[in-house]
Amino acid sequence: MMGNASEDTPQGSFTHTKDNVMPCISRARHWRFSSCLAVAACALTLGSLPSIAAQTNGPPTARTVDVVDHIFGTTLHDPYRWMEGEHNAEFQQWLAAQGDYTRAKLDALPTLKAWQQTLQKVSNTAVVHRAQRYVDGRLFFIREAAEGNGVLMVREVDGSERVLLDPATLKGDGGNASITVFTPSPDGGKVAVNIDHGGNEVTRLEVLDVKSGKPIGDAVEPVWGEFGAQWLPDGSGFDYTQMAPPDQRTGGDPLQDMRLRFHRLGTPTAQDPILLRAGTGEGANPSFAIAANRFPVIEFPADSRWALGEALGAQVEQRYCVTAQSDAVKPGATWRCIADLSDEVQDAAIHGDTLYLVSSHGRSNGELLALDLSRPNASIKDARSILPLQDDDIIVGVSVSDTQMVAPARDALYVKVSRNGIDGIRRIDYGTGKVETVPMPLAGAASLFHANDNQDGFLLELRGWTTPPKSWRYDPASRAMHSLGQDEASPADYSMIEATETELVSKDGTHVPLTILHRKDVALDGSHRAILFAYGGYGMSIVPSFRPNRLEWVKHGNIFAYAHVRGGGEKGEAWHQAGRGPNKHKGVEDFVAGVARLSELGYSHPERTALISGSAGGLLIGNAAVGYPDRFGAAVFLVSMLNPVRRMQAPNGANQLGEMGDPRKASDFPWILATDPYQQIRPHTAYPAVMLSVGLNDSRVAPWETGKFAARLRAADTSGRPVWIRTDAHGGHGIQVSLGAEAAEYADIFAFLDAQLPVR
Repeated sequence: MMGNASEDTPQGSFTHTKDNVMPCISRARHWRFSSCLAVAACALTLGSLPSIAAQTNGPPTARTVDVVDHIFGTTLHDPYRWMEGEHNAEFQQWLAAQGDYTRAKLDALPTLKAWQQTLQKVSNTAVVHRAQRYVDGRLFFIREAAEGNGVLMVREVDGSERVLLDPATLKGDGGNASITVFTPSPDGGKVAVNIDHGGNEVTRLEVLDVKSGKPIGDAVEPVWGEFGAQWLPDGSGFDYTQMAPPDQRTGGDPLQDMRLRFHRLGTPTAQDPILLRAGTGEGANPSFAIAANRFPVIEFPADSRWALGEALGAQVEQRYCVTAQSDAVKPGATWRCIADLSDEVQDAAIHGDTLYLVSSHGRSNGELLALDLSRPNASIKDARSILPLQDDDIIVGVSVSDTQMVAPARDALYVKVSRNGIDGIRRIDYGTGKVETVPMPLAGAASLFHANDNQDGFLLELRGWTTPPKSWRYDPASRAMHSLGQDEASPADYSMIEATETELVSKDGTHVPLTILHRKDVALDGSHRAILFAYGGYGMSIVPSFRPNRLEWVKHGNIFAYAHVRGGGEKGEAWHQAGRGPNKHKGVEDFVAGVARLSELGYSHPERTALISGSAGGLLIGNAAVGYPDRFGAAVFLVSMLNPVRRMQAPNGANQLGEMGDPRKASDFPWILATDPYQQIRPHTAYPAVMLSVGLNDSRVAPWETGKFAARLRAADTSGRPVWIRTDAHGGHGIQVSLGAEAAEYADIFAFLDAQLPVR
């Protein structure tokens, strides 16, 4: 959805699309100590290190120019406005110096080398398989090892496997290449692959012949990395969502004014017609008008005469229209729009003449609707509910886990239903409407759920907090799950760790779910260092995920906890709305209350607890840091959004308006200002220790948001504790981060927290 994917993105892969996952944000997109530290004596040595919070030599200072704005009767001071803008040489030089300073400080931390050795050891033994797609007996997937950002593989019918594309072999400007998304053709003979460089997510989409592994000569660019090719059922061509030329972008924002083009294989791309367009100008369609900040997509179901048009954006509600497939490939087609934003539809799919819609309009936890498109003038008011659900069943909510909500296969419709954090699959027979529950091989969260409309059954992967992912293909003929043979092995023994599910009580009395990962032999004496993670945006749920890096933190006597704060989707759309817009502060209150709850239960103590969040979760952690600076010991920000009143001056800013509000509106500005961490920094205040990570190629959140916040916080702080900026010159938003790079980042984080969080 072009959102800002959370740091919780599984193995560097995230996207909203139904064909591949890169998050929101995010990939998310898709985060592994020496052999000596495996013994208790060495762990105790780590635990007894004193706090070394004080900075000795300060980082480079930032000049100030007090720019003053008067907005809706409010006066705002912005002393670091000069940092804004792309290609800002002065800011880039300052930021690079910040990164050099922080790198030197991190390299001097006493426990860094131990963490590096341990996490790299775990990372080096891991092999991850993701984004599996099954087409006509072939299994396509990404294989990822310690180094590299993932290799595209194919497994043939006879079980043999081979490399289709290793991005490490590709040369190009801007850093290492990576695959953001891939889409096999309907017959599995070709595959369209999106490749970016340096993690910037601006890709070249190229078609490969599966048999030879070579390009066939069809390639288009620039394409935003979340949007893969949408193939025609006969595989003769595809549509793609192309970024606008720089001189045609509203406000210069590269994520506005996208246009949907159609490419027929073997024809010049210069002749590709525009089928739909966001904004106005050439290709805009009056029957399917699309705002400049949204993204047009057309799907061509193999088993239907209808095409499904989508106007997508970084919010849970989307807009859906339909027309005949024969018309959809022509410019100027007449579209029938079925669902608008007010209908609160979060997903849609077509089989035959039936349009399936997942909506939270009539039920906060979602309901599945069916609409007969063959009826003239059929509207969403004519749709009927077809899936009986219990009160605690949830079928809405976004997660960065490569899952469809509603998945049409050739044999039946499959729907993911969650209850108390455990995912299940319901099968709905197309002819009879009979609903069956598919038996699950184990209890867990689905990190892969995908069906193909010209194949029977579905793919499924389940995982837990301490359980590695296990992958299956469901065969409706045998009514059984068959292993894909790609079960992820645990790179280390984590049998000493368990997850405790409990609740925290927030400021207003609301009970909020809290997951705590800890050793089974943990002493509840408040002595342990703890990390508390939350996100709270876009209705995105934090679901069980197997994270060896984090498990190593716990294995060595620490705590890692997840606060399922309002603004997420863990309790349906009502939970999302309870922490959205003017209610954003409630998610912050939930986050901070989680620190107190860990102390109350004896796991840690506030001064020994650190908060971690990032991307859109930057508003969460940023407001926790500036609003409740004495409630916890440290904070780690990851590629964070931190200055929302300046949203429209940032690339990808307009894309966030549906979820985050519009600072140009008198109705939205007051609460946006109230939740702007940069503007809420108070001078002469003692703030906790802070480290902010930023990718210099980030196309989702502008690095200047981190720079401005860090500079202002440092100038206001009286504690003398660090405010460090960790830079990655070869990274973006963290969507395609390699396992090795992920391990290096977490080694830095853990060493930083060892130094900043005191022990008894």
